[in-house]
Amino acid sequence: MKTNKISIAFALASVVFTACQQKLPYDLQGTEHGVVIDIRKVQGASTTLSTDMNDGDYKVLLTIPEQQGDYSMLKEAQIMAIYTDGAKNKKSAKVVTGIKEFPYTATINIADACSKLGVSTIEIGDRIEFTPCVTLNSGTQVDGWSELGGFNNTIFTGWQLPNGPFSYRVAYTAFAPFNKDAFKGDAIPWSDGTNSDVCKVTQITELPQESSIPSGVTAADLVGLKVEGDIWFGGDTFTLWINTQDYTLIMPDQVICPDFTYGTYGTYDGMATQCEGEVDTLNNSLWFYFYSVWGPYSFGDGTITLQF
Repeated sequence: MKTNKISIAFALASVVFTACQQKLPYDLQGTEHGVVIDIRKVQGASTTLSTDMNDGDYKVLLTIPEQQGDYSMLKEAQIMAIYTDGAKNKKSAKVVTGIKEFPYTATINIADACSKLGVSTIEIGDRIEFTPCVTLNSGTQVDGWSELGGFNNTIFTGWQLPNGPFSYRVAYTAFAPFNKDAFKGDAIPWSDGTNSDVCKVTQITELPQESSIPSGVTAADLVGLKVEGDIWFGGDTFTLWINTQDYTLIMPDQVICPDFTYGTYGTYDGMATQCEGEVDTLNNSLWFYFYSVWGPYSFGDGTITLQF
């Protein structure tokens, strides 16, 4: 037995040594490391966008979560604004620069931001999103959004932090009046330009877990929805809540289809995780980004829109 153990240990050491000498398909030493920055609205400040550029108190807080970036790599951070009009046309501009200390609270002048964006008026349905950008000491610029790639760091969505799930951007929308009764009954789910069977949506009085409710949001601010239909696995049932303070969605990780069987791959619970979204009060719809899993398997991620 002793001889066998020595032989096995030698074999393992040989494997480790060989693996260490093996050429990797990328330059490990040259890999660029960066910093992940969380951004969120400051409690008590404005949560939605006013059509009056001189109205509102817009404050955002930037923090670097623990163990998610080396401060020594960071030369400075900036805040980029992304404007989207009712026709989905987009413009972007950096509106705050030179951020070098964290946590950092930025007070944003919407009129000044609109000037940098080349926007003269704000109409119902328009939105302005803010996202962090970083400049590394190496000179590398990592923007939080680009026209071709969209938002950066979306993969961290749902990552739990002491002050709530990680947020890679905050959005301020000039909302139309909210009609609670419009968000129940039949809804058509859309994904990538195609729609599925009609979902049934009912309003519920139960609340999400306290850890899922943002600071400063009360039960009176929430409208609970139960959705039943065929979106991921067939026979799906899940719950979400509209936060009427800023019309974002609260959608905790949850089992949406228990005991789902897929051929010979096994029977597992189908889950939706890392979800976030927002309500469109102008068009009576809502959308949410999701990441779905089934046991050890991933069904991928994407965005679903429910049109009422």
